[in-house]
Amino acid sequence: MSLTQALNTAISGLNTAQARIAITSSNISNVNTEGYSRKIAGQETLSLDGVGAGSQVADIYRNVNEGLVREMRGELGKAGREEARYEFFMRVQTLFGTTQSDAAISQRINDLADAFEQLGVTPDQNSPRVEAIESAIQVMESFERLSSQLQDLRDDIDDQITDEVNSANTLLTQISELNTGIIRLNNLDQPTTELEDQRDQKLNELSKIIDITTFSRSDGSIVVYSAAGANTLLDRTPNKLSFTQTAGFEPGTGGSGVSLDGEDITDTLRTGTLKGLFEMRDSEIPALNDQINELATQLRDAINEEHNKGTSFPPPANLSGTRTVDGSDPLTATGAFRVAALDQNGDLVATDSWADIALPTTPATVQGIVDAINASDAGSYLTASLVDNRLVIEGQDGNRVAINELDSEITLSDGREQGMSHYFGLNDFVTTTKRSDVMTSAAQQSSTSALGVTASSFTISAGTGALAGAGITVNYTATDSLEDIRDNIRTALQGAGFTAAAAEEAAFIVEDGNRYRLVIEYNANLTIDDSGTLSSKIGFTEDRPSLSGNMDVAAAIKNDPSRIVRGQMNADTYNTSTAIIDPDAAIPNLGPLVPPPVNYTLTVSGNFTDVDIDYDTNTSLQDIADAINNSATLTDNNITAEVKFDSQLGGYKLHVIDADGDPFYFSDDGLPNADALTTVLGLGITFGVHEGDNSAANSISNAFERTDIQFGATDGLSGERTSLTDYAAGIVATAATKASIAESSYDFQDNLVVDLSTRIQNEAGVNLDEEMSDLVIFQRAYTASAQVITTVEEMFDALLNAV
Repeated sequence: MSLTQALNTAISGLNTAQARIAITSSNISNVNTEGYSRKIAGQETLSLDGVGAGSQVADIYRNVNEGLVREMRGELGKAGREEARYEFFMRVQTLFGTTQSDAAISQRINDLADAFEQLGVTPDQNSPRVEAIESAIQVMESFERLSSQLQDLRDDIDDQITDEVNSANTLLTQISELNTGIIRLNNLDQPTTELEDQRDQKLNELSKIIDITTFSRSDGSIVVYSAAGANTLLDRTPNKLSFTQTAGFEPGTGGSGVSLDGEDITDTLRTGTLKGLFEMRDSEIPALNDQINELATQLRDAINEEHNKGTSFPPPANLSGTRTVDGSDPLTATGAFRVAALDQNGDLVATDSWADIALPTTPATVQGIVDAINASDAGSYLTASLVDNRLVIEGQDGNRVAINELDSEITLSDGREQGMSHYFGLNDFVTTTKRSDVMTSAAQQSSTSALGVTASSFTISAGTGALAGAGITVNYTATDSLEDIRDNIRTALQGAGFTAAAAEEAAFIVEDGNRYRLVIEYNANLTIDDSGTLSSKIGFTEDRPSLSGNMDVAAAIKNDPSRIVRGQMNADTYNTSTAIIDPDAAIPNLGPLVPPPVNYTLTVSGNFTDVDIDYDTNTSLQDIADAINNSATLTDNNITAEVKFDSQLGGYKLHVIDADGDPFYFSDDGLPNADALTTVLGLGITFGVHEGDNSAANSISNAFERTDIQFGATDGLSGERTSLTDYAAGIVATAATKASIAESSYDFQDNLVVDLSTRIQNEAGVNLDEEMSDLVIFQRAYTASAQVITTVEEMFDALLNAV
């Protein structure tokens, strides 16, 4: 080897040591730089004609375990999802409180129950009434606040989705630029490790937002996909994500999804903050709203059901309904109700100032009920009418009005049955919108999956237009989906004369988050009569998803607390007014006067199977009493009869009473003949309502203790029979449980990411001890190469001096 070759070899060693020292220096200086990976310079031998000619720095590479990096990105996406869920579940729990919190909806309902209980104890005092009203207002405000704040959360999530989409697009642009820089350096045969570190950091940030996979090209660039390769986010140039915010959320509505190249890819997301945000906005929070709505509906109905059975004291001058109706609206009704004109002391203004109205009326419409009331005996003392599309019953000449629902049942379009007063809202305590010109199904998880009901049909009718009379019949099968039912309704509507466009406007599907609701709209109140189970399966209802945010205490009650009911219009105590000299002898003038004998029937009705009592010209007063007392049905319901002597009348009369105070009534098929028992004996009520009667107030209090209220299934809570307070506590507990689970899941994922990051850092990170050790080695190599150069230089000098 020549001296020149030795010199060149030493210089190469010097340069190699210098380069490796520079890289080591960079490693040491970046020991605390996040995302920096240790750089390693390979070293290789130089040869010339097969003879060693020194060394040089080979490729500079990063000490990165790509398998661990891919795994961590997957876990980062999961952590991003759990973090988003955790953040908003914590906010939800703040809204709902805990079961021990005074502000929790469950505690508010408990307070209302206590207020009504006190009202039942002292119904004649004003302060318990005011307290009940104030407690109810607080409950309604809690419902409204929860409903509003849940929608505000969805608005906030929409804002965050926008931010996350913008961040993702920025990261994609930055990754694209880094790809370009890496390609350029590769073409110049320059190191790309620093740019690769930066790109890894951007990919990690992107993977927390949206689940990604990558593919490396030979030129050093990468292609980025989402959803396991289903969508291309970056290939040479970035494909930008797009998202349009919703202009204000309402219960029962949905928001837009994230799109790529004009295609909605929301459903393809598997992990990442976007996935968690969409789940909260479109699934979890709407489910919570459904739970609140279900509680609000059952609370309203439970209170109003009892409140409409009673009457205030003194009785009101009028009863004004809250349901929007039209006179031609058809009614599916059975049973009977009682209406009476009373004075301010609760007494009948006349012996005939009351009437029992049998249902269905003829015609079986709202106007039929109005006409039946006005044509009855009570119609001389009070008037029924429709005012602003609401039923109003008003006393004449200063008379007061009371109603007893008896066993009347009017079927709503969603299949529920309500007493006559409850249906029309004549004595509602809690007011909401009551109309059925729009019917909405419960939220369904899919619009295309089979509903799985038994094949049958339902009828949609109304009082006016194309749906008047028989309406339309819609057939359905077990394999039909929500969209199939919608299309079947549209087809039936077109068969009734609707245009295709009008049918589409009348029956349609709306998105509620990531769920679906079937809606039917018409210009009059609808009646749905289902011979199968579809209506109950999909939960058709006139109550909107926004009901919980639109409840209030009736204005008449807020303005006049005495309008809170106390007792019931008498329907449990009956007397005859005609004196009978001999109770065991045939009642004079009773029954058919002309042979052959024709039996009449006195029917006793109530919340039990009707009991018929036949009578004729030979029937005595005692026979009637014995027939009542010998009926197992009546005695089981504590209805008994007694023949009493009335000294003022100078004879015997019949006294019939329900010991439990439950309403029952008589109907006589001998009417309107003069020989009918009701006419001959004057069988009827003798008073309206007693001042000391607190039965209605107690019934409202007892409604909160009922454990048989049927709550519909909602996401997160199964359908069950329970009490109002227990269901409310279940909602609060469910929200707390979900928050706890979200916290636990986030902690687990975060710890997993930290663990993977530590493992990656242990392999790829800078270890100062190793770097210092390498620095000593490279320093010595540098010194040794420098010494070789010095030695060669001395040898050259000696050679020159020798010459």
